[in-house]
Amino acid sequence: MDGKLLHQEGKNRDVRYWSEINQSQNGDSLPVGYISRYAESTCVNVRQNDMEELRQVWESLDREGRQFFFTTYGDIAHLLYVQVDETMLQALIQFWNSGYRCFTLNGKDMMPTVEEYSELLRIPNIKEGRVYTKPEGACNRFVALSQLAGRSTQWAEKLFSKKGGSLCFPWYSIAKIARTYPDSYKKAHLLAVAIYGLVLFPRTLGYIDVAIFEVFNQFQFYISLVPAILAETFLSLNACRQLEGGRFRGCAPLLYVWIKSHFWKIPRETLPGINLTNFSPLKEFLEKVWDEVDSTKWVEAFRNLQEQDLVWRVPWLKCRKFLYKCYDHDWLMLLGLWGAIGCAPLLVSRQFESRQFMPYIVGLADSEFSFDTEFKKRVTNINKNWKHYYWIKIVYDSKGMVTPEYVSWMQTRVNDAILLPNQG
Repeated sequence: MDGKLLHQEGKNRDVRYWSEINQSQNGDSLPVGYISRYAESTCVNVRQNDMEELRQVWESLDREGRQFFFTTYGDIAHLLYVQVDETMLQALIQFWNSGYRCFTLNGKDMMPTVEEYSELLRIPNIKEGRVYTKPEGACNRFVALSQLAGRSTQWAEKLFSKKGGSLCFPWYSIAKIARTYPDSYKKAHLLAVAIYGLVLFPRTLGYIDVAIFEVFNQFQFYISLVPAILAETFLSLNACRQLEGGRFRGCAPLLYVWIKSHFWKIPRETLPGINLTNFSPLKEFLEKVWDEVDSTKWVEAFRNLQEQDLVWRVPWLKCRKFLYKCYDHDWLMLLGLWGAIGCAPLLVSRQFESRQFMPYIVGLADSEFSFDTEFKKRVTNINKNWKHYYWIKIVYDSKGMVTPEYVSWMQTRVNDAILLPNQG
């Protein structure tokens, strides 16, 4: 994480010119003639870890401990109270367009972005350009867990076992310790590890993976966890489509809040009266009374989604620019805990209330890889690229939300297998 960070802000018209010229010359993410190997419909398990014990630990924290938690870890504790509509997420996953790393809902591309997830989590003290990166050596997880739990390293060693292909330990083994810990600050740290392992990165139900300690060790360097959360979300969505099922291993509460927020309509005239400085989107989400929706109709709702149904730019988003690429990649490469994957924010400029033009996404479909024995060189390269990143300034265009070139491109674009709108 050392080294000088460089960033450049591109003018909207210049980035549009660069993107459209390269896309027209070099082709698309999926080539003409591509035939998807995925089924249109996918049955996905979106079961999550039981949040009740985690909520008990949170509620056992005194006022000082909660304040310390918020100022250190942001709003992640609010995720414990999100009641996820599993039917909605199962329906949404049917529309994951693997070749473009986005949901395509009746011809409308949408995906969670770094800026949106950052606003939701509100993790403080993050330094620009500093993101989680897979370390070359393993951290001493026994020492880390024993120090957090106030136990011996021998005690910690006995807890770890192989589950889901990697080392982890059961949450129940430290749940009681976390609830009864007398030190509020250490209890807050232990709760954060549990939320990381059971909510943000839930690899194996009921267990906390050893990789969580790698994240925890890097947190002191003011890194952003958001690219890693997005990476594991996108990797899991791809895996679910490839396997035509399986369990979604991304952060379900965050994905649920994100998609619901794009139906969160606040009259524009009331927006100037909302102070976004201390505004907590997750807290407001939990307090909002949402309309009842027939859970059996989510597939049809996404399948036939109309422009007027959507809120393109979520009402709580403050940014006036967004990340669109890192150095010699033509999009963002996201490093997760167990793999890496590319995404192209220029696909969803409308989510920033900026005019949507044709994005440059050649090679995006082949940008995924897992961390095996050959990953080190590729990870080092991606980490270097994150030290030189590019912003695009958001410019509202009165001519319309989309360019004619984009409309033409969407009409001829080759997609992966997704549910199409009903005909007739």
